[in-house]
Amino acid sequence: MEHENTEASLQPEASPNPDFGTAIKREPAKGSNLTRVSRSLLRDNNVSLLMELVRRAGSISRADLARMSHLSAPAVSTIIDQLLKRGILVEATLAPSSGGRPPVLLRIDPKAGYVVGIKLRGDGLTTVVCDLDTAIVYSAERYLPLVGDPVAAIEAIESETRQALRNAKIAPSKVLGVGVGLSGAIETRSGVCKFSHLLQWSDVALAKPLRERLGLPVWVENDVNALAVAEKWAGDALTTNDFLTLTVGRGIGLAIVVNRSLYRGAHGASGEFGHMIVEPGGPKCECGRFGCLEAIVGEGAIRRRIGERKGREISRDEMQMLIEMEDGATLEVVESAGRKLGLAVANLVTLLNPELLIICGEGTSLGAVFLDPIVDAVHDQTYADLGRDIDIKIQSWGDEAWAVGAATLVLRELFNLPGSDDRSPAIWHREDDELLDETIERDLQRG
Repeated sequence: MEHENTEASLQPEASPNPDFGTAIKREPAKGSNLTRVSRSLLRDNNVSLLMELVRRAGSISRADLARMSHLSAPAVSTIIDQLLKRGILVEATLAPSSGGRPPVLLRIDPKAGYVVGIKLRGDGLTTVVCDLDTAIVYSAERYLPLVGDPVAAIEAIESETRQALRNAKIAPSKVLGVGVGLSGAIETRSGVCKFSHLLQWSDVALAKPLRERLGLPVWVENDVNALAVAEKWAGDALTTNDFLTLTVGRGIGLAIVVNRSLYRGAHGASGEFGHMIVEPGGPKCECGRFGCLEAIVGEGAIRRRIGERKGREISRDEMQMLIEMEDGATLEVVESAGRKLGLAVANLVTLLNPELLIICGEGTSLGAVFLDPIVDAVHDQTYADLGRDIDIKIQSWGDEAWAVGAATLVLRELFNLPGSDDRSPAIWHREDDELLDETIERDLQRG
């Protein structure tokens, strides 16, 4: 199967093999011999397809790989043998047999490599080291002011990455890359933060200086988009084509996935759902405008309204305590915020008609008094009852989830990015493999 277009193929969340029951389209280049570049790309496309099949299945036999990929059995065996030799795949338990020799199941070795994920905040950063199953093997928090200071952020990312890998005792050869998530409009191809009102940054290059400092591949993404990548990689959206990831808390964030690819917009700023003006002349938002959704239903706005009822400032912990105590004034404010946010989300569902809505973020800790009105509005206030069919998942939350989302950016690229030369970051790529190339070429010519 060919990529539908170059842009979609380079998206970390968009698999190059959207239909896993169909093989990569195999068309040899004109002439008697394929060029080195063409053969390498064809090889990497086929390896990517097999790796994705193994990853999604958890464990699978060679025969099933050949059947599902439509590649020849010799081509599959050659690729699998190379991946076993390199330690990327391992042979797992024997599968049940209906007679004869039972097939050996293959799976990805989660310890074959490790990735670093970093979530930037205004007051510091969260760092995780994950294995190939996105299991956290090390995590750390560091607090320092990053608002208006991208140099401090780059220095902190470098030092925290090195420290995390030392503490996790990860061999340098096992480190595959670094993913960075942050709030704002991100130009993902260049790894530049075009604008972040939270961090007060503008046109800040992150990927290039970090690659130079760390000597590792680096990917940079909007933090909510990174969560959506993680959901598509191995979460609730694994088998979903069209879905929304809504984050609630201090801010209101949104990631939009259409036909399995993130929708970023013309300038990488799509999904700024919290900055839609829903109350002209309303409360001032952190972005400087008035009446943004975030300024009305974000955590700060909720605490401010509770404080007005109580005649004093209310901390986040006190707000949680008042909810648990079922304080009447607090419940009324929180429920009202849930209803207003729910109506906005219902309009979003009417506009985009997704299959799945994932709600996450620290705001989920407010519980049913906040979340139930959101779900009810989606079910009851959408056009033509579109909200009746949508699957809604509300996820429990931990701060490390942001950083794991960033780490998943690396995995998505390394497992699915074909490469035509030695600089390809794909996990399986090697400088040359004539045996593999020759087998793939024979298979392509037979196809």
